[in-house]
Amino acid sequence: MARGIVMLKSICVKNPDAITLRDCFGATALSTVNGLCTVFMSSMFMQYMTDYAGLGAMGATLATSLLLFARIFDAVDDPVQGLLMDRGKRTKIGKYKPFFLLSILLTGIGCVCLYSFPSEFVSKPVLVVVWVVVFYFLFDVGTSFYKDNLLFRTMTNDLNERSKLVIGPRVWTMILGVVTSAFTAVLVAVNERVGNYHDSFAILITVIVGAAMVLSLIGWFLVKEKHSVQEEKAESVKFKDFFLLFKENKPMVVYYLKCVFSGFIWSLIFATPAYYIKWGFCTDLATGVTDMEQYGVLNGISSMMMLVPLLFGAVIGRPLLKLFKNNPIKMTCFLLIVQSVGGVVLFITQMAGLLTNIPALFFITLFIMAVGVGSDFVPQSMVEMEIMDYNIYKTGKDRSALTMVVGSFIVKAQAALSAAIIGAVLMAIGYNVDPVTSEYMGELSQIPTMLNWFIVIMGLVPAILGVLSALILRAYPIKNDERRKIRECLDRCSAG
Repeated sequence: MARGIVMLKSICVKNPDAITLRDCFGATALSTVNGLCTVFMSSMFMQYMTDYAGLGAMGATLATSLLLFARIFDAVDDPVQGLLMDRGKRTKIGKYKPFFLLSILLTGIGCVCLYSFPSEFVSKPVLVVVWVVVFYFLFDVGTSFYKDNLLFRTMTNDLNERSKLVIGPRVWTMILGVVTSAFTAVLVAVNERVGNYHDSFAILITVIVGAAMVLSLIGWFLVKEKHSVQEEKAESVKFKDFFLLFKENKPMVVYYLKCVFSGFIWSLIFATPAYYIKWGFCTDLATGVTDMEQYGVLNGISSMMMLVPLLFGAVIGRPLLKLFKNNPIKMTCFLLIVQSVGGVVLFITQMAGLLTNIPALFFITLFIMAVGVGSDFVPQSMVEMEIMDYNIYKTGKDRSALTMVVGSFIVKAQAALSAAIIGAVLMAIGYNVDPVTSEYMGELSQIPTMLNWFIVIMGLVPAILGVLSALILRAYPIKNDERRKIRECLDRCSAG
């Protein structure tokens, strides 16, 4: 009888690695300010500098130079920040949570100040440069400390449970993206009262980002670290460990080599639609006058056509993975081909002269590409955490933050290079927009050429990169048998 009671109790014991509703909500809320500010920076920074800050061509030059220099800064700063995080002491609130608190504050403050550029500085180039550089790097350092998969890996060792954590923040970020797709329309409405697009932009950004910071702080209080690898004091993290990763962690090398190419697909797609829509669909090429109301509507539709499938893709990511027998690499390869097909469609229809006459074709093609990108998020997140696990399994050392440094640097470098490409096109044609009326003031005859280059950037180039990325992933070494051994190793090494 006693033996039966003991057996019954053992059956009823909950999985200690199970993820709760509180964990999911906390992880989701925590992502708010990073996700929202990243959307703002990737989709609006260049346009703000050229159209709303009152800097014109100088704005394009400054933004392009800053984004490129920032990646040089990241090449040194990101490994240092990863080193600091791996060296962090285990406290009552966890090893990594203090860095996430710092991330929330730096990211939010930096973003608000960047989009609240004082109009009095326009005539003073030195002050312009100082203001933009200081607050951009504040934002950049903040986002570098936000390494979500690093935190999620410490919350559970169960691969299936980890997938629950990554979906919430992804879906929430996509929802925020859908909401911000109405930004231009709301900006126009606010400007009816303010009467100046520069000031209206600053007011709107401050309100939105301020609310996001509050929600992220709530999430920060809710999440809890459960597993951190116990290491001897002699095994302190050293800077050379970052370089050893490239020798000892083959899965990391293969995966991030693929990301060097595939990451541009996302960056290039989102860097150009606002410009293409504004000058391809909403501007009278004879006068340079833009219908801002139509632009607000079409830009909102464009964002919806991209972000809704990203949201949908994140939701179906887990069940879709089952169709590929839980093999994240095979699923990613298939989705890369889907993205490539979308890019080819964009390029061919633009060169045939169809795209500017049929906005629906433009939107549908973006939808196809976004479905491919959105569905790929779950398998990619699983691989990123698997890379961290693999390093512990092979070396007995937890260098999880350092493994994420490579990925975060690649993502930011791609975003910067994408923006730099756009900036180069804008500078080449003498791009100039009135910050008050948002009307084009440059050479109108250059707009068709500019539109062709935008489609090369967001269509042809991503198509080529998608195929190359799929070929590289064929060399990924981890198979299912080794995944089981990795899990056994983690259960022995981690502390609950």
